[in-house]
Amino acid sequence: MKKYLIALSVLGMCAVSCNQDNQKKEEKKTITVKGHIKFADANDKFGVTLTQYNTDKQEFEVLKEIEVDSANNYSFELDTDTPEFFNLDVYKQQRVEFYADDEDLTINFRGVDTAKIKIKNPPHVHIDGGVKNNVLNALHFLSYQNYQRMIATGKEQYEASKSDCQAWKDYAAGLWDKLYELNDTDVMNIIEMYKDYPTVIKGIQSLSWKRHKDYMLQNFEALAEKYPDLDFVQKAKDDLIAKIESQSKTDIGKTAPDFTFPDIDGKEVSLSDFKGKYVLIDFWASWCGPCRKEAPNVQEQYRLYKDKGFEVISVSIDKKMDAWKKAVKEDKLEGTLLIAQESKQLMLDYSFSGIPYMVLLDKEGKVVAKNLRGESLQEKLKEIF
Repeated sequence: MKKYLIALSVLGMCAVSCNQDNQKKEEKKTITVKGHIKFADANDKFGVTLTQYNTDKQEFEVLKEIEVDSANNYSFELDTDTPEFFNLDVYKQQRVEFYADDEDLTINFRGVDTAKIKIKNPPHVHIDGGVKNNVLNALHFLSYQNYQRMIATGKEQYEASKSDCQAWKDYAAGLWDKLYELNDTDVMNIIEMYKDYPTVIKGIQSLSWKRHKDYMLQNFEALAEKYPDLDFVQKAKDDLIAKIESQSKTDIGKTAPDFTFPDIDGKEVSLSDFKGKYVLIDFWASWCGPCRKEAPNVQEQYRLYKDKGFEVISVSIDKKMDAWKKAVKEDKLEGTLLIAQESKQLMLDYSFSGIPYMVLLDKEGKVVAKNLRGESLQEKLKEIF
């Protein structure tokens, strides 16, 4: 009888254990994200927007609008069965990327810009909730610091430009290279500190793959081995390998990859239509300040050499047609004006992630030079024509 009761007891415990396991499998994993907004807009109760970056479309997709209560607080739950990166956008003035996995998060914002003169320099946003997001905190704060350094460097260069001291001008111009080197060193330090966490992938991705491809591959491979179930880790590694393989397509002397995009009138135009001319492909966008600043130089070169067999193909990677057309009109752009609203493959083929980016082709459509700007563009065209 005792043996019988013991058997029943064991079976009962097994049944309870199995039921608990099944319940755990059925339960969705969620985290709570909450915070306070110091300066909220009383007229906009949905001031916080949850978004996610779509790498295929290369744009942020809105997932949810979150209500801000009368005390300027917000809170929402987020399913995290699959760990992913998301963004919170507050009144279109502050945005922060966070990692949703197994850590409840508190993210406070300043909110509405209350300054009399509004400037595009939002303060750093801290994510409180655990070590995985502390990796992002370190990277975000570095990015914030780097932006301040860029402002200071720009001011230094501006002041130097007004002087007659060539040594000062040369020193100020050289500060940009030092700035990039310092930023890379700081990013690598963060990577080494947090290399066992999946969120460090954002640090690896922020490096220039053209300067650090071996270092990046090494760290991507280590992460892929450690986190085989995280798709975004494997995708980052595969994307880098694809970029490295594509780089050879635009090596000096290679025939540039052909493309076809609509012009300002909607007519489809191909790069191959311009065989027999020297062609400068100028990749830009209406929202890119350095691109707009370089435009007068490009246009001046076009006017100088267009009657000698020179063509400028300005390829905008704008998503919004109206913004592109407005910029074309404001900057009085001439030449062949195309828009590549779907630019992922184009950027892969031409191995660029930042703009402005320019590629000069000879009459056979072969690459002569890359990444020409300012005086370097002027000198190269003088050499040719």
